[in-house]
Amino acid sequence: MAKPSRDILDTAVAFLQKRDGTDKALKICRYSVKLLLAVALKNSPPESEAVRRLKSFESSVGASRKALRIGKFLQDVDALRKAPPYSTTEGFLELIASGGEGVYYFVEQLVWLVKTGTIDKRHSRHFQKISAWAEFIGYFGSVALKSIEITTLVQKERSVSLQITSQPISNGGSCISSHQDGSSSSQDVTSSEENATKVLKALQFKRLLKTLSLIQDLSDALLALHDILEDSDGKSPLGNPALLAACGLLSALISIHKNWVSV
Repeated sequence: MAKPSRDILDTAVAFLQKRDGTDKALKICRYSVKLLLAVALKNSPPESEAVRRLKSFESSVGASRKALRIGKFLQDVDALRKAPPYSTTEGFLELIASGGEGVYYFVEQLVWLVKTGTIDKRHSRHFQKISAWAEFIGYFGSVALKSIEITTLVQKERSVSLQITSQPISNGGSCISSHQDGSSSSQDVTSSEENATKVLKALQFKRLLKTLSLIQDLSDALLALHDILEDSDGKSPLGNPALLAACGLLSALISIHKNWVSV
């Protein structure tokens, strides 16, 4: 039975029912505001009403995202449990990727508790540094894993493309060979070529998603590196507000796309 088609509203409802969907929608809101503050309102006085309200909104959205991700580290624990043996390259990189991300999500819960006043604020900077390092290490493993996966997909694409181009064709443009009963096998060859073309398109689409995911990881890794290098005064060698906001917004848009097409 064919899957019924859904309109944009149906897809949006299903998308926002997922925790990741809501999280990324909030991420777009947060980094859109950051970009607005960094570009359009960069010359506005900090005490102006617009800047004050936008900064308050951005801070509240950031805290909301942390609350929304409570318990998300368990997904990484499950990923580690299902990972290949750690003695293999894939298993070792999965350990780094999921292990780093899991620690990041766990410590982010502590950061959220600091923001709510449950934990003393003097621990805030310490937790944030641990969180940033864990996130950066996790992205290092994830980028390496996805690079390997993209390389594998490219090799599969070449193999399928070679299979398509090597199909025997007659002078008329279609394959004509005979079965033992004398019937033509041109339809079989055409069907085989169509199937191979479908497989090739599926591989290309999968590689596109992996490439976008890789770009997303690199963008988020830059944000994590900024948090690592940031000193007690909030200054960092990567402290370009517009660049950081653009990276965050790019990451959010890619994640929205990935989650949207999977709904």
